[in-house]
Amino acid sequence: MTANILIVEDHLETRELLRAAIEDAGYSVMCAGDIKGATEYLKTGKPSLLILDINLPDGSGLELCAAARGSDGLADVPVIALTGKDKLADKKLGFTCGVDQYLTKPIIMDELVMWIKALLRRVDMDKSGGAEVRIGALELNVKTQLVRYNGKTVANLTRREFELLYALAKNSPAVLSRRDILTQVWRTVSVENLVDTHLFNLRKKLPQELSRRVQAVVGKGFRYYDSE
Repeated sequence: MTANILIVEDHLETRELLRAAIEDAGYSVMCAGDIKGATEYLKTGKPSLLILDINLPDGSGLELCAAARGSDGLADVPVIALTGKDKLADKKLGFTCGVDQYLTKPIIMDELVMWIKALLRRVDMDKSGGAEVRIGALELNVKTQLVRYNGKTVANLTRREFELLYALAKNSPAVLSRRDILTQVWRTVSVENLVDTHLFNLRKKLPQELSRRVQAVVGKGFRYYDSE
């Protein structure tokens, strides 16, 4: 089933540019110009993802985001916020209200589509609770968040460390750039040194034989490589 994206943006030209880019990527699109119009749509339909302008004629898009997060039917819908503000305090407020990703105007359409795909992929992963990845002696289970290697459980991994190892293993032997990893694992501001910090912590916790399979590829990114 094609994912349905709801765009809430009051500027007509921007709204139509967003619509065109998202439809070209293969998604179904609904649009509203204000909170009132979006609320009417949400009474009868559940979008796969919300794209919200922060400054709307009848209020803040963050108000709509917070209301959606408080609704049983919309609590798990990914939200991308569009804003002209790039201060950290503004972004922190957005994440407090439940925003999954911030994009600063002017919007780069390719980046927007990239984040749509990444967030929808996360939803699919959450729904497939029993999904597993097995590569050689490595086993990862999404539902239980457990990692086993050579039949032994790897203990004390954080949720983020598990997701990081899962992303690398799932895409093995492909190399993932830092941006690739951010889109698959993080639902926060794109700060690339997050990847290096968490990878460093992850490798310290892994058995030595497993840790050396998490490799840095100079100038390209990282991969899980199951080879002697």
